[in-house]
Amino acid sequence: MNRDSKSEAPVKRLRSRMKEATADAILAAAAAVFARDGLHAAKMESIAEQAGVSVGTLYNHFTDRAALLDALRVKRRQVMLERLDAAQAPVAKRPAREQLRAFVTAVFAHAAEQDAFVRTLVQLPEDPARKSRMMAELHRRLTVIIDRGIKDGDIRAEGRAFYPALLLGMVRGALDSLREDAAASLPAAAWAEEILRVFLKGIEVE
Repeated sequence: MNRDSKSEAPVKRLRSRMKEATADAILAAAAAVFARDGLHAAKMESIAEQAGVSVGTLYNHFTDRAALLDALRVKRRQVMLERLDAAQAPVAKRPAREQLRAFVTAVFAHAAEQDAFVRTLVQLPEDPARKSRMMAELHRRLTVIIDRGIKDGDIRAEGRAFYPALLLGMVRGALDSLREDAAASLPAAAWAEEILRVFLKGIEVE
């Protein structure tokens, strides 16, 4: 490697970080504008203004509205998985009950933070393959926790195959109810506790 190549490397890394930071700023602005104005009324000019970039810069990163929405979905799922993993780290050696509580609470907290945008996003058709991959990631994480509980003798083994799908179904149903009823009697945190209570009552060894 020559001297010029070595000197160019830090510049390329800096440009890459700046490009990523700009893309993240655009995505954050897009989520806010779509939530505020709606999918069809939101203008790319408004998103650029919110992000503090030119319209040309916006289109350099995302070719059209569809690409922007697709990137938002990908980013939202990435953030959610990172949040779940971060929530599990402090309880990694704790009983399965505590790990499940951390998992469910993190899902509800993530949904609550992005509620306005999610209400907008669910209006759009979703790529079944991508949705399936996300569910597989959630299922895999729950299976690890369930297996830990079975190994420790805290969870019954006979329902292992469907426990993750059962819990995910309960969580999704509760989130759908919360989105449809803004005046729901229970806050999101209480929903998380109630779901966990009912779920554990059915699977824990007595």
